[in-house]
Amino acid sequence: MMTIEQFIDRRLEQQQEAAEFALQLEHDFRDSGREIEYQWVRLVRPKHSRTAPSAVFVPGVLTPKQTLRHVAVLRLIFGEHAPDEHHRCSVCRDSGSSGDHDTTAWPCPTVREMAALWSDHRDYRAEWAIDRR
Repeated sequence: MMTIEQFIDRRLEQQQEAAEFALQLEHDFRDSGREIEYQWVRLVRPKHSRTAPSAVFVPGVLTPKQTLRHVAVLRLIFGEHAPDEHHRCSVCRDSGSSGDHDTTAWPCPTVREMAALWSDHRDYRAEWAIDRR
C-alpha cells in the first residue's frame, strides 16, 4: 500500500515529467517557426441542459513553466513538513497546546491538504483527508 509520502512524490514526479516533455515540444514547435499561444478552454452546454449558459470559458491548464514552478513550490512545502525522528511535523503545532514542542503528528494537516490536490486519483486514500465537520 502506498504511503502519503510516496503518493505525493509520485504525483509531483508525474507533473514534472509531463511539464518537461511539454517544454521540449514547445521548444521544437518554436524551432520550426510556429507560435504557441495558451488559450482558455471553451465548455459548451450539454443539449439536455436548459439552465446552463450556452458556452463558458475557463482557464486552461498551467503552462509547462508554470507547472514546473508549481511543482517546485509544492516540493519545498512538502520538504519543510517532513516528519522528524519522532514521526511528527517539525513545523505544524497542535492547536490548543501551550508548549513550544507540541508538534503535530505526521502526516500533518499541510501534507494531508497537499495530498487532497489529487483526491480524485485512484491511489488517494480517504484516511488522509482532514475531517472538516
